[in-house]
Amino acid sequence: MPEHKITVAVGGGHELDRAARAALLSSLPGLHVVSPEKNPQVLVWEMRTEADGLPVVPSRTAVLLLTEQINFDRLPNAILGLFSPDESPAALGVAIRQVARGEQYLSPSLATALLERRQTSTLQMDATKKKVDQLSGRERQILNLLSEGLSNKMIAARLYLSVRTIEGHLSNIYSQFSE
Repeated sequence: MPEHKITVAVGGGHELDRAARAALLSSLPGLHVVSPEKNPQVLVWEMRTEADGLPVVPSRTAVLLLTEQINFDRLPNAILGLFSPDESPAALGVAIRQVARGEQYLSPSLATALLERRQTSTLQMDATKKKVDQLSGRERQILNLLSEGLSNKMIAARLYLSVRTIEGHLSNIYSQFSE
């Protein structure tokens, strides 16, 4: 019985890098490299920044994103794996097989970076919450109205205050958050 090979395409990044990755993947057992137009099971895509973009991929194609960072606000649904180029060729084969089965893959170094980013974000949110808690009741009220998109004039009318008073409160708020 012939062995079922996972079809893999390589994209993104520089042409020379794509050729090297394709050669590497061709040497790994159970993988067959095809062009991206052939609707592969897995697309290994190098993305250095969000601006590099990801092509439209068929719904049955899983994407393994090759990246050194996770500064992406939102990843497309097709991405099942994040792979660091610091990992070994054998690990790339494992990651491809994993996303081909519909499972997620995350490189250990990227997982660490993600957790550190989340921890930093949590600390920043805690600091912001602390600053908001230190605002007076009136300043919190003005900040809430401002977050609803109301202009200074509209806030003043709603709270029966002058626009200058609102501007004074906003100046205090801004000064606390710029520290």
